Amino acid sequence: MMHRFKPVFLLAPLAALLIAAAPTDPGAAPAREDRLAQAAALVDAGKAADALAILDALLVESDLPAEKGQVEGLRSFALARTGKFAEARQAIEFAVDATMNPSLLLLRQLFVLRAIGGDLPAAAQTLQLVAVSNPKWLPELPAELVAEVLRGLDDEQQRFDLAYTLVTAGHAPTDQTVGQADDLKLQVITGLAQRGRLEEAGPIIEALRNPVSLVRLGIDRRTQPLWPAMEARLGPGADTADAAFIAAAEKRLAEQPQSLIARSGVAEALNIASKEPEALARIRDIGATPEALAKLKERELWIINQKAALLADAGEIDAALAALDAVVALPGDARSNTLAFRILAADMAVEAGRHDDALKRADAVPAADLNDYGRHALAAIRTCALARSGKAANAAKAAEALPAGWVKGGNNRATQMALACLGRMDAAAAILIKRLEETDSRDDALFELQPFLIADRANAPDRMTKASLRTLKARPDVKAAFTKWGRDLPAAVSPPR
Repeated sequence: MMHRFKPVFLLAPLAALLIAAAPTDPGAAPAREDRLAQAAALVDAGKAADALAILDALLVESDLPAEKGQVEGLRSFALARTGKFAEARQAIEFAVDATMNPSLLLLRQLFVLRAIGGDLPAAAQTLQLVAVSNPKWLPELPAELVAEVLRGLDDEQQRFDLAYTLVTAGHAPTDQTVGQADDLKLQVITGLAQRGRLEEAGPIIEALRNPVSLVRLGIDRRTQPLWPAMEARLGPGADTADAAFIAAAEKRLAEQPQSLIARSGVAEALNIASKEPEALARIRDIGATPEALAKLKERELWIINQKAALLADAGEIDAALAALDAVVALPGDARSNTLAFRILAADMAVEAGRHDDALKRADAVPAADLNDYGRHALAAIRTCALARSGKAANAAKAAEALPAGWVKGGNNRATQMALACLGRMDAAAAILIKRLEETDSRDDALFELQPFLIADRANAPDRMTKASLRTLKARPDVKAAFTKWGRDLPAAVSPPR
């Protein structure tokens, strides 16, 4: 169950609006409508128990399914605010079923309750119903929760069907940069290629803006018919695509000059165009003081991670770590990103060769609060910090917290990195090969091994990791797997790094 979403998405003042949106019996007595309005006002006033007393009585008195559905819709909001989420879900499901044309308010409540209850397949069905009923309603759904459902679906076919529905419906969350808006489109394009339906992807491909998206399509053998078109769109040194991407990001910022997300999008475009100093200049001031940082929304906090990465690239490691630490230091339990930022800082320290600092940071993370994915990331950081500082026995001990090999849905990249740090290259290669073979990880693995990303670069903070990737890629077994599933982007259109 997605507990962290409950207070955010179930306490919006929607109940009073529900009556206007729900069907009513024209012959109903005014007294009934007055009682419904009174109950709705009580829900919005935080007096859900008092509202339920009225609604429970009305439910008993209601005969027609439409009347019961109207009452159950309001009961769902009241029950949710008292923490009775299972009952709230039952009520909203009845309300939706009893309504010929469910309103956005009803469908939004149904989606949220199914999602936070952990029933992701049912939540996905609701998303598709919203997209089909009225695509303009999609922006009214909690974008973060929509993303959680997309990521969490276990069934690959349902995940593809939902992504396809959302893309064709024009789903475009406002809390995404121009570049991030490509992610879902790429998922659909590769899904179509896998199903032999690549010819359907034309309009989706035309909408791609991020040069990274074009590179991913231009190296994956599933999309080989697209390679010439992708190379043409990239242009020499990817300059054509970079210029178009920067222009699109600048246009978005001009339309939303106060949006930090839009400003982050410009920095993203400049960074991808290998204009790191310009990228850093665009966002260096964001969250620069504790007061400014405290005002950032959860989604905006991730700009600090972007800023920290650019600072590290510029050799300002102290400033980069300080930026991440400032997020960790924010007061309040509502900041759901604290653990992630702690791990990011520890990883940055180990990549910068600050092994003692990395170990201190890793030890300060409460592992009991992490899921397996996070615990494995932490174990990999410890393993590499110890191995790279010459403490082989301690590193091997730290690696015992990792899986023995590839795990479906696991943090296989972290395990691969740890094994490479230990010098266990056969085992690391086996995981990398499996990542290349699996359809849900192949895209990332092919991209991570591109020459322009793993080439040695003076003063780069992650030179040791890049070196291990070059060693792995040069192995005949890895090279064979890589060549089977993808290729190196031709040098003529590779972006400089």
